Amino acid sequence: MNKIFGGLISVILLGVYVHLITVAVEVVNCGGAANCSVFNDGMAQAFSVIGGLVSALVIAELAIAKPGEAPGARVLDSGASVGAVRTVTIVSVLFVLVWIGAGLTAFMVGLYHPKALPVLTTHGQAWLGLAVSAAYAYFGLSPGGR
Repeated sequence: MNKIFGGLISVILLGVYVHLITVAVEVVNCGGAANCSVFNDGMAQAFSVIGGLVSALVIAELAIAKPGEAPGARVLDSGASVGAVRTVTIVSVLFVLVWIGAGLTAFMVGLYHPKALPVLTTHGQAWLGLAVSAAYAYFGLSPGGR
């Protein structure tokens, strides 16, 4: 039950993270028109905190997963059913892919419109560093090839 509850919270946080990036991108693309979405200080703070939590989860899971193994597979018992293994694999891979897509969106929009919404630009740049760290962790790489 703890694993289901923890997974549900993670997915909800990812959903809020994607929602906040979507609103931020809408604000940037709107260009200040009267009917624009609003990205207020509370949203900016939540975006920073939730973005950090989601990124930390991805990096932690990728760091302890064996290369080629789905992140999150370690939570299953050795006698887990094929359906459970498939479900965890699909959810964890989708989680990482959504994190990559959302972070890359923040990075690219911030790259082309750096002053429109500084919190998005800053997050996108931080995400890029975190994504590189996650790749290094997952593939067991180290700077200098050691």
